[in-house]
Amino acid sequence: MIWHGRPKGFTLIELLIVIAIILILIAIALPNFLEAQLRARITKAKGDLRTLGTAFDEYYLDWGLYPPDHDPDEFGSQSLHQLTSPIKYLSSIPEDPFVTRSGLADPRSEIGWEIASTGVKPGAAAFGLTSEGNSRIYAYNITSHGPDMSDSFGCNDGWPLCGRTPCPGSAGGGGDGWMTYAPTNGSKSLGDLTQLGGEHRSGSYCIDGWNHIRGYDPRLRPR
Repeated sequence: MIWHGRPKGFTLIELLIVIAIILILIAIALPNFLEAQLRARITKAKGDLRTLGTAFDEYYLDWGLYPPDHDPDEFGSQSLHQLTSPIKYLSSIPEDPFVTRSGLADPRSEIGWEIASTGVKPGAAAFGLTSEGNSRIYAYNITSHGPDMSDSFGCNDGWPLCGRTPCPGSAGGGGDGWMTYAPTNGSKSLGDLTQLGGEHRSGSYCIDGWNHIRGYDPRLRPR
């Protein structure tokens, strides 16, 4: 009697079971992998924000002013490049890990960071300007749009003077200040990552729609 044994290969049912197990493992592992990637990008953004803040402070020591506003969507508002030329406070400007591509042709508009600053370009003091808008406040806020990749910073052009009584404001929809990123509801929570420097508690603006910063306001009293 010749025994041929079990035919070689897998049956269709066995293949389906293996595929099902693989899909279950992917469904379990993929969200954790994506979450780890997101947390890594948040950590990198915070580190780059601190690096940019240090460069801003070094710039201030040399010029007595901070670099002016930076808007990635406006060609004429590209102050971050003052950190690399003519004096190299940074060898290069790091790209915001949460940059949203604007589609503009100029690659310099793709760095991503948005900056509200009271600074002006070097040489502006010759025209009697001591800070943007002659507010006599020296401050900056470097912002990443964060995991939601949505700009929640309103009044960045006029910051830190965004109104005398802005709260409750419309932070998150624009107008008075910004929404601060906090991962309390998961890593994809709304809000921006920010790096503040200088006299950032001066002026008048709103954070998170309720926290009213009430500092010095040169429109109300002399310093």
